[in-house]
Amino acid sequence: MKKAFIVIGPVLIFLFVLAGPGIYIWIDNGVKKNIKIAKDLYPGKAEDALIAYLLDSTHSPGERSHIAVWTLGQIQSKKALPILRSFYKNDPEGKTCFGKHSYALCQYEICKALNAAESNWWPLHQRLNK
Repeated sequence: MKKAFIVIGPVLIFLFVLAGPGIYIWIDNGVKKNIKIAKDLYPGKAEDALIAYLLDSTHSPGERSHIAVWTLGQIQSKKALPILRSFYKNDPEGKTCFGKHSYALCQYEICKALNAAESNWWPLHQRLNK
């Protein structure tokens, strides 16, 4: 049993050390992709293009939630806070939109974006707001 810990312990530590940066890079690429989608349609900095994407009702609520809301949270957009709050229905668990993303913005995603944008303890992907 002790030999198993000697072998498995370092392997698990190695995997955790790789997982953190790997997940960060994966999310970073998603943020860049979503910013490109928004900037291809709307001018300005990333947050301006994403806000315009969010406000454009020609996009489905699912697209607006995934592309704009999530990315605004990841770049911690302070400018988007009033807009995100206007769409938020005080539903942190997303019960009111569960299974309704074809016609309702994701309340859980808005809650996460608000929390991310309001917090400064973790830098997330602010540097991508260009």
